[in-house]
Amino acid sequence: MTREAPTLEELSVDIPSIVPMQGVYELERPVERSVGTEEARRSPLRAGMLSTTWSRMYAPAVYAGSRIAVLVIAGAVALLSHHSVGSELEAFDGQWYLRLAAHGYPTHPTTTQSTLGFFPLYPLAIRAAEWLLASAPATAALILSLLGGLVATVLVQRLATAWWGERTARRATLLFALFPGSIVFSMAYSECLTLPLVLGCLLCLRTRRFVLAGLLAGLATAVEPVALAFVVACAMAAYHELRTRGWHDREALSSLSAPLLSTLGIGAFAVFLWCWTGTPFAAFTAQHAGWFQQADPLGIFGTHVARELIAHPSDVLNYLLTWNLWNGIGGAVFLLCSLFALRRVRHEVSRGAIACCVSVAVMTLWSVMTPPNARMTLVAVPAVIVWARRLSGWRLGTFIAAEAALFVVMSAATLSGHMLP
Repeated sequence: MTREAPTLEELSVDIPSIVPMQGVYELERPVERSVGTEEARRSPLRAGMLSTTWSRMYAPAVYAGSRIAVLVIAGAVALLSHHSVGSELEAFDGQWYLRLAAHGYPTHPTTTQSTLGFFPLYPLAIRAAEWLLASAPATAALILSLLGGLVATVLVQRLATAWWGERTARRATLLFALFPGSIVFSMAYSECLTLPLVLGCLLCLRTRRFVLAGLLAGLATAVEPVALAFVVACAMAAYHELRTRGWHDREALSSLSAPLLSTLGIGAFAVFLWCWTGTPFAAFTAQHAGWFQQADPLGIFGTHVARELIAHPSDVLNYLLTWNLWNGIGGAVFLLCSLFALRRVRHEVSRGAIACCVSVAVMTLWSVMTPPNARMTLVAVPAVIVWARRLSGWRLGTFIAAEAALFVVMSAATLSGHMLP
């Protein structure tokens, strides 16, 4: 039996093709292709890109969800109380900040409530945003608050990632966005500047960029008095640096720039008040006499509320049922528990992180009229997010559910005018 000659197609499988190369004919070896090799190579790359995108978008997504929740709550409260949403978001200290942005400070000290009781950087930012956006002062203030809250949430995720890793950082971001005090990111309040500045300070202290840390803390002290806690944080970080590396180390000596620069904001404000009103203590006088701010816990008995309760003891029960009282008590308990939790992970966080939380606790617990409510506690960021590290499983789920419930209830109480943020 004769065998048939192979066809041209069969021969082309086995015979390598001849290709010219620089004038010389060379044989091109057949290329073997494995099915799925290219797809397998692309899969890890695609997964990595999706993971990076998700990590970057997580904080903005969580923050946007919390702001939508506040908007829904504000709408419901406005519908029930027949007030406009705008008036709710400009309430309490927001009215004073807007007045300060519009009219500035009086030229003489006063012992009554006045704009002298508020620090200047947030009103200056409102005026700048008003000019840039060509909008009303209230609109500019709310835009600043929303953007500042977004920046703070992103920085919380970065800080927690540096401390505890990406997975715990996502939980910390959620805890921060749902913390009841974060209502101020939807109101005309100065924490929209304070929180990004102090978070940047903690990040810089961790990477030992002491000059930038001091500058950020210095700007924060021009926003509100509670930011002075981060002067202590910078001082503690410098102390640890000098103790570890010695006074003869030039880089260790540069850490002293952080506490020195951190007082620039409040120092510049005092100099301005001296030139403008004739005394550098005009803001202190206004807070002390106008708002009864005192550093003596026994001084509470000299306030108007205390005198009324002493004169009419039957009103004590009504006072015990006020939202503000339990906001302060709950904040104090939470802050103290968080300090114990932070102590257990003290070797994992930045130098000065615990010091700033202790300072916030001391300033608020020792103050007569500024208790550690949700807004004040929010400034002690490590105390808010430490539970993402300390809790897991059903305990963490229960904690998040309880925090979300408090977020809704306390936001409604604040927007309805029953409780300070």
